Amino acid sequence: MGDPRLQGNEVILEGVVYDLAAFAKVHPGGGDLLNVFGGSDATPHYYMLHQHQQIKTAALEPYKLRKAEAPGKTAAHGETAFLLNTEAFRDLKKRVRKAIPYQHATWEWYIKACFIMLGNFYLEYLIYTQGPSLLNHGLLGFFMALVGLAIQHDANHGGVSPKGWVNQFWGYTQDWIGGSALLWRHHHVLMHHAETNVDGDDPDITGDLIRFHELTTWKGSHKYQAMYTWMLLPLLPLNWHFKEFFDLLNMSHMGRTISPMAKKDAQIAIGFRLVFFVRFYIAPLYLFPSLHTVACQLLCLAIGGMYLGVNFIISHNYEGVKTVLKDSDRSKHVKKDWAYEQVETSSTVGGRALGFLHGGLNYQIEHHLFPRISHVHYHKLAPVVREWCKEHKLRYAYYPTLYSNVVSCYKYLDKMGTPSPQIG
Repeated sequence: MGDPRLQGNEVILEGVVYDLAAFAKVHPGGGDLLNVFGGSDATPHYYMLHQHQQIKTAALEPYKLRKAEAPGKTAAHGETAFLLNTEAFRDLKKRVRKAIPYQHATWEWYIKACFIMLGNFYLEYLIYTQGPSLLNHGLLGFFMALVGLAIQHDANHGGVSPKGWVNQFWGYTQDWIGGSALLWRHHHVLMHHAETNVDGDDPDITGDLIRFHELTTWKGSHKYQAMYTWMLLPLLPLNWHFKEFFDLLNMSHMGRTISPMAKKDAQIAIGFRLVFFVRFYIAPLYLFPSLHTVACQLLCLAIGGMYLGVNFIISHNYEGVKTVLKDSDRSKHVKKDWAYEQVETSSTVGGRALGFLHGGLNYQIEHHLFPRISHVHYHKLAPVVREWCKEHKLRYAYYPTLYSNVVSCYKYLDKMGTPSPQIG
């Protein structure tokens, strides 16, 4: 369900309704990346994605429609759980601009992106010409995961280039590997990044299969979630490929209506998905009909799903992670600085070497504060953020190795799997 205060072509910024469809035509970064915000209050996203100290109301004045009505109780209805654009965050933005004047992709990014895509193309060529093999399909799963981590992620955040068409081009690599650039932006940019670890608003912790949050009702099966969660990760691509196909058809994803401004994007995504079904599943099975082919395809999906899934789950689920909502009654919630909460609901692991393979997502704290900065700059961003956190007495959760982060995530899942008094 969308925000009842708005039409699908409208957006709210700081309590004012604007014609987003009209503004998208002149948006300097391209209009397509704005489509997911139609029908939403995008105030948190504006401050998250721009380096401006304030909203540029003069540039938006021609598109101003009216004052917005009071928000509802959830992010989908315009109510954020955080204080936005605080003096502390504006100060951090100034420091980051000074440390990293050019924040988009560099030659390093483009070389890596081309290598990863060529690897995908070559492995598919080998599968078609030599037949399925566990080795080639396993490598293909790894290279597909690299597309998700190191290419489309920057692009769909608008971090590759200041030119919208460049981000759109590279963003479609998500569709090439069987995902959807549109659904990814709807899920991650619109929902997850703006309301990280907010139960009910962040789709990454909302649900009852795995208990990530104390407000989630405990079930007996949760006693075993520290073990079975890792077994579910290899299955993620099957959900992305098939369940999300129907989300595109129905224009609804993660319990929230997709903006009607993105209707054309959905049609393009459906086209990409049908081609992927033929390319990845149907044609190989037609050319090489055997259980071996099926086994190779499943191995590819399992490796890709596991690599992506581990990176996602450890980032916001670890020992000592901050709980944003402490009561199911949101009227009791005391809002705190969005930037502070991003720091204390995320973790960073390793350094630049790990970031090269993980698309910088090991720098999760830095990424959540500045999602539009290309990951090639995160190693320069990290010391700036750490110093700022130290000054503001914020816990900067850092793990020296991937193993230590995984162990901490396991312990957190085990803790959440233990019965606890229901809060709120």
